[in-house]
Amino acid sequence: MGGIKMPLKRLPGAGSLRMLSWSPMAEQEETTADKKELQFRVSKPSCHQTPCEILPLPPSVWRKSPLQHGFNQPSIVEQPGLTSRRQRSAYEIMAQRKKSMMEKKKPDFLLSKLLKSIHSLYPAKIKWKDTDPEIKMLQQERIKELMESLASSVEQEQIYAAQALGCLRITDEFVLSALRNTLQVSKSQPVRYEVTRTLVLFGCLDAAVVKELIRHLKKGSPTQRKDLLAALTVALHAWAAGPESKVTAPAETGSKGSGSAFSRCQYRPPQYEMKHNQHHCSSFLSQRSVVGAQARLVGTLEQLAASQDRTDDSVLLAATCLVYLDASNPAALEALLRCLTQENMKKKMQALLMLVKHVNVVSADIIQALIDQLRHSPVYKHRADAANLLSTVGLEPIRWEGLEEEVFQLLVEKLHQEPFLVVRQTVAMTAAALQMKRRIWDIVEKQLKERSEVSRRQAVVSLGVLGLRNKNVFFTLLEMLEVDSSPAVRMQVIRTFCTLGMNNTHVLKTLMLKEQTDEALARECAKALKILQKLPGARRGLEHQISQLS
Repeated sequence: MGGIKMPLKRLPGAGSLRMLSWSPMAEQEETTADKKELQFRVSKPSCHQTPCEILPLPPSVWRKSPLQHGFNQPSIVEQPGLTSRRQRSAYEIMAQRKKSMMEKKKPDFLLSKLLKSIHSLYPAKIKWKDTDPEIKMLQQERIKELMESLASSVEQEQIYAAQALGCLRITDEFVLSALRNTLQVSKSQPVRYEVTRTLVLFGCLDAAVVKELIRHLKKGSPTQRKDLLAALTVALHAWAAGPESKVTAPAETGSKGSGSAFSRCQYRPPQYEMKHNQHHCSSFLSQRSVVGAQARLVGTLEQLAASQDRTDDSVLLAATCLVYLDASNPAALEALLRCLTQENMKKKMQALLMLVKHVNVVSADIIQALIDQLRHSPVYKHRADAANLLSTVGLEPIRWEGLEEEVFQLLVEKLHQEPFLVVRQTVAMTAAALQMKRRIWDIVEKQLKERSEVSRRQAVVSLGVLGLRNKNVFFTLLEMLEVDSSPAVRMQVIRTFCTLGMNNTHVLKTLMLKEQTDEALARECAKALKILQKLPGARRGLEHQISQLS
């Protein structure tokens, strides 16, 4: 029953059997021809078809060079297993708790509260404290290890201990005394440099530390000089903003009619700097002392600030330190004005901050530099800082220099062209400080009734940061959400309601009705409802809400 093998019969007219090999040449040529035919059939847009402009503009507008999408080499990612589990260190526990605290903090879209949060140029960081006794015990053990390393005879251990103490910002008395003893005893130049840098960073500016600082500034490398000046800037910043600091603005050298190039604006104490650096040198702020060897330090800083090298970063740092020591120093003023002529936008912004906030000098060149910074800077924080500094300068100096109309037109453009919400809100605050908000309101409310779709969208974006002046504007936006012919304008109205936090009954009811449609507008309404329904229900009243915004 094994079966019989039958011979293979050949059909009549059939040739010999052979292996068939597939070749993609014919198919590839046909595919290429089809692609060419498809490309030929694609219709090009006519001259009457213009692309739709997106407002606000995307962040890609501010990029100077296109993004380079390189090939990422695939790699093997090691997955944690049972053998890789270990006890977390104190640093990892603190980082995890800090991350969880920041995740619990939900964003608030109320305009009034958001404007308070961005009142300062750089808001103070939240100082996180851990009350866990186990972590405190680990910190004490770490400090003891670093103190032993600092007293070691090995040079690398001493350098590492000084650097670690500077990073940890531990300003206890026994740590400062150990650093001072090491500075007196040690003869190694790298150790003395690191100890000096740590002591300066802690705000210890006694005569011995300042003399050692001056020696390293004169004989050290450019990198060491830059690091020391950066540490000195932090210490002098806290020193100038201390509780006993009483900086008086110098008297004017000339009146408005005398034709002087610079004018002194009204002095405002730098409150935000004290809050920003309070966590750096808190012990130094509480016990303010006199800077030792101040005359020699000022002379050394003046020599560094007088350098004509445009690529030397120590020039701006030296001028900054001089301003903190003496706001009327002519060498510092000359160096800061020289930085305004450079192409580096970051240096320009730092120089403008010092000139406006600390030196209190206003001129046509400074105002024009602020305008250029707000208009062309690729960094959104610098644009926000420039808008804030314009409000610090005030309307009178801007009007005296004949730049009021240019500033007004720039603020109107930035209210709808700026891609970042924080910058647009800062511009709105600047417009209110310069008494231009009512004039901008009149222009924007007229744009809501224009035929141009772009003008209506620009007006809606501007109202998202300016706020609503009266009930008529609110009901106009509700009407636009219902009957406007442009879907882009209606979508922007929804985003404006969400930005302003308007969760009253009229808005929620309209959004719920729009959510039931099958369009892109329905998805936007769903997103807005999730945000608005999380806001407190006490602000549901329309009259109270508009009064809060206006």
